Amino acid sequence: MLAKRDCLTELEILSKSKQIQEIFTASSFFEEANILGVYLSHGSEVRTQKIIEACFRNMKTIAVPRIIDSESMSFHEIDEYRMNSLLKGKFGILEPNGAESEVSKSMDLLIVPGIAFDLQGYRLGHGMGYYDNFLRNNGQMTVIGIAFEIQILKTRFLPHSKYDVKIGNVVTESGFHSFKLD
Repeated sequence: MLAKRDCLTELEILSKSKQIQEIFTASSFFEEANILGVYLSHGSEVRTQKIIEACFRNMKTIAVPRIIDSESMSFHEIDEYRMNSLLKGKFGILEPNGAESEVSKSMDLLIVPGIAFDLQGYRLGHGMGYYDNFLRNNGQMTVIGIAFEIQILKTRFLPHSKYDVKIGNVVTESGFHSFKLD
């Protein structure tokens, strides 16, 4: 799946990301959220910049992840001015320096990345467990994945364990995919 996503051209990534972000920011999920956690995209991931900009325009609090140690991360509030002070973290991904307010327990919506998603609501990340660990410890928020349509497995299921946390919705350029969570 990662190879498939990595084969998308930059133009395809930007075009599809724009569609995904427009669908998400027009949704009731976005409308009703006050404090949103969102990843800072890198590589061939769905871009998130337009979501962040929409949060600023709509006076919503936006938080981005910071790696704490080998198993955990926290989300810290950023504003338009702090966007320029983000630093490259452990995996070369921009993150706050930790001086910003932590809002992990206050978020009402979290947008998660993934390499693949299945129709049972499982997601495949990069295997480090950061998002699953975070969700197990801070699970009172709505969680939405964003991905390209090619990342949705429609005919098979992802391997998973008791530690994997299901998510109820994924937004792609085709729209929302909702999953029944048991």
